[in-house]
This record gives sequence, structure tokens and C-alpha cells, in this order.
Amino acid sequence: MSFETTWLENAASAFDPRPVRWPRPGHLAKHIDSRIVDTPALQHIDDELVSLLGGVRRLMVFMPPQEGKSQRCSRTFPTWLLEQDPTLRIAIVSYEAEIATRWGRDIKLDLEQNPEIGIELRTDSRAAGRWETVQGGGIVCAGIGSALTGRPVDVLIIDDPVKDRADAESKVMRDRNWDWWESVGSLRLSRRGSVVLMMTRWHDDDLAGRLLKREPNEWRVVKIPAIATSVDDQ
Repeated sequence: MSFETTWLENAASAFDPRPVRWPRPGHLAKHIDSRIVDTPALQHIDDELVSLLGGVRRLMVFMPPQEGKSQRCSRTFPTWLLEQDPTLRIAIVSYEAEIATRWGRDIKLDLEQNPEIGIELRTDSRAAGRWETVQGGGIVCAGIGSALTGRPVDVLIIDDPVKDRADAESKVMRDRNWDWWESVGSLRLSRRGSVVLMMTRWHDDDLAGRLLKREPNEWRVVKIPAIATSVDDQ
């Protein structure tokens, strides 16, 4: 099997694929909570997240705070992935472990309150920030700068690696994030590993900036500004 084989093809060879009940993460979000407002921006993010199933391995999403990007990427997207392939090992990383663990807790609660999604958790593995499915997949949550111990990661979601502008303007913090990426994040990825990095850009030399400078052709970038800059923006 070649390196070009997508993780979905790898998964399909290991088990009988489930029928796709929710074609996009937004569809699953509406199933879980009918009050969800699926904005054009979130629909665009959905398109890009779905593209990870087709071979895109590196995705950056730049969007202002409080627009729903974390709910879609760090909560619904992992649930959507596990519904299709419960063997996936997903890591959620944020600037603080507590923030990342909140997403692990929310996903776990969504699964418990919506058993029709069909993801069964191991009874001996139910911590909010680290749990497994009966098929061997699951979620691990961590703060950036800490270790990702255990098995390789199939999908790495980095949700706001800096807390605010003050952290972004600190070279110490920027260097810490880069050191974590080089020594932990990138090394924990499995052969089929994909990465979603979403953040508000405060500094040109942040984690996204360094990755784009060193790997300019490896990343697909989605920029959604707070203020429309053209007639095509919605």
C-alpha cells in the first residue's frame, strides 16, 4: 500500500465501511443540536474538512474568535470522523490542557446523549480528556507544550495554540509552540496522519507563519476575515 493511499482507504481495508448518514460535519451538528446556525463561513469550513478525506493532509483555518470555528472543528468534526471510522486516533491540542479537555468532554457527552450515532466507548476508558472506542480509536486532549503519549495520531487538531495577542507577541511563547510541533506534534502523526490548525492570526511569526514559511506547498489555507474585503465575501 503506497503512501499516497488516503487514511479513508486504509480504514476501508480494515473494516466494512458504515453508510454515510451525515455527509458533512454541519449535518451532524444540526442533528445533535437543532439550534445550530450553519453560516456560509461554517459551510465553507465544512467543505475543507471533508477534503481531508480526499487526500488533503494539512489544513489551516484562520477566522476571528466567537464565530463557531472551534465548535465545528474541535467538537463536531472529531465526532463526524469517528462515526465513519471508530478506529481513528484523534488528538485535540490547545494553548491550555483544560481547554482541549473541554472538547473531549463535550464530544463524549454528545455520544452518550445521542446513542444513535453509534459510537461505543470502552467502559474502562472514559476520562474526559482521554477515552477510547471499542474499536481502538478515540480522543486524547493536551495542552501545547505537553507530551502526546501513547499510540500514533491519525488526526491532529490544533485549536488556538496561543491564548491572546500578548502570548502571540512573545517570542518565548512562539518558540515554545514551534519546539512542540517539531519535537512532539509532527512526530506523533501516523502514516495516514492529517492536521487541522485553526487560529486567530496575531503575529506573522506564529506557528502558522513558521509552517507556511518552511512548508509553503504542504498546507491548504482558509482565511475568513471578520470584515468582508470583496463583493464575493458573505
